Amino acid sequence: MLPATKVEQLAQSIDLVVDAVRGAPVDQYHNPTPCSAWTVKDLVNHIAMMLLMTRDAGTRTASDPGLLTASPVPLLAGRPESEWALLLAGAAEPAARAWFEPAAWEGEAGLGGPPMPATALGGILIAEFTVHAWDTAVATGQPLAVPAALAEATFATYSREAPRMRGLGLLGDEVPQDADAPALDRALALTGRNPRWTPAAH
Repeated sequence: MLPATKVEQLAQSIDLVVDAVRGAPVDQYHNPTPCSAWTVKDLVNHIAMMLLMTRDAGTRTASDPGLLTASPVPLLAGRPESEWALLLAGAAEPAARAWFEPAAWEGEAGLGGPPMPATALGGILIAEFTVHAWDTAVATGQPLAVPAALAEATFATYSREAPRMRGLGLLGDEVPQDADAPALDRALALTGRNPRWTPAAH
């Protein structure tokens, strides 16, 4: 995949997750999500953390280690939940812009862990933002249209990275899926998510 395509897909995946958070009513912030013990509020906090660390990884700036455990992260702390979507939207543009520069995709970069090839990290970010958009949407009853190319890229990334991420405890056990299932369903299954998850069942 050409870096230019990855730049576009990262911006697209960030837009997708921010739009899902915008569409999530605050009165549903205590809903369960496909992310095991996380509520929608926890998920929104995690997405905020990811946006800040994505910006820092792209510019090779050291992130505050406290971001990994802060709840809420400093971006959201002290602000009413009704403002969180707007605050995320404000963090989205710098996160995407940091990866517009070709240098962001060169060498190694890290996201709170050991450095890895920047191209691999960029692919993981695309996949994670796409999946978290789905998490947010299904937890709050929203429709979600993931472009086919973005779904395929997400599936390709997890096909490559899921075993390693699962070994680090970052993903659950794969959920069996038919080989001809949609690419997004197969990607979700690789992360340990049931593509037919609903809040009602939890």
